[in-house]
Order: sequence, then structure tokens, then C-alpha cells
Amino acid sequence: MTVPVAAAKLPGMMNATTTSPHIPTTQAGAAVLSPGEGELLTVRGNRLVIKVASERQSVVEYTSSAGFPGPPLHIHPGFDEVFLVLEGHLTVRVDDEVSRLEPGSLAFVPGTIPHTFANTEAEPVRFLLLCAPGGFEDYFRAVAAGDEAAMAEVEHRVGYAPIGHPDNDS
Repeated sequence: MTVPVAAAKLPGMMNATTTSPHIPTTQAGAAVLSPGEGELLTVRGNRLVIKVASERQSVVEYTSSAGFPGPPLHIHPGFDEVFLVLEGHLTVRVDDEVSRLEPGSLAFVPGTIPHTFANTEAEPVRFLLLCAPGGFEDYFRAVAAGDEAAMAEVEHRVGYAPIGHPDNDS
């Protein structure tokens, strides 16, 4: 169910706009979503629900399957990330520091610092992935669709550069 939200426009502030018909918004660009609402994708065996898709921010509810190795160690100077664990445990590597995040834990990762994440547990982990500015949700859409050209375009736009596999020190 979508609940209307009254949003005041502040001088100098951009309106948030969605890029998906699956994400309900008000005329002011605000959105209030109920559990289960959003754009559902399956990406590499993981369940992703895009909750917010705007120029300023994207929010993805990410359920990672047990034992998911995650992406290679990488950077993307075009956006920063926040990982907020809701259920289970998420392993996050930022530069050379590895942390096991429990429910309620948060990791802020500037895109210029090498990082990755993985689910090293025997159970799924559910977390919110917040990206600012927004736009990286387009990569998840491209992966889900198997669209290599769109994947390459997003990687180029955000400056994505893999550094190695998560268990590599290089």
C-alpha cells in the first residue's frame, strides 16, 4: 500500500524521481512503501527489491543467499554505499579491514576505497544497500536481464574497476 506523503520543496533541492513503474511515488517525488513493495529482481541467485530509484539516492533491499561470494574487490568513484544489516550476518571488506556485520550494524563505504561484501554464513542475509548518488540500480537491472551492453554502460558511468576476487590480497 502506498501512503501519500506531503513534501515541501526546499530552495536548491532537486525532486527525487523514480525510474521504475514498480516504485510508487507521489507528485512531489516522495515515496512510502509497504513491505514487499518495489521492483523485484533476481541477480546471481540473490533477491533484490529496488525500493528507491532517483538521481540522488537508490535503496535496494538485498537478500543474499547463503555462501554468496560477493563481487570482486572493487572501487566506483561515482557513488558511495551504505550497508545496513536487517537479518543475518554480512561480511564487508573495506581496504584491508574485514568486518562481520550483525543485525543493526551499518558500514559506510566511500566508492573510492577498495571494498567488497559476501555472505560467508550458512543462512541468507538481508540488508539495505543505499547508494548516493543514485543510478547504480540500473546495473542490477542489466544483470537480471543479461544485458552486457547496459552493464558496461553503468560500470563506465560510475567508474567501476575490479581489483581482484574478495579473497585475494591484490
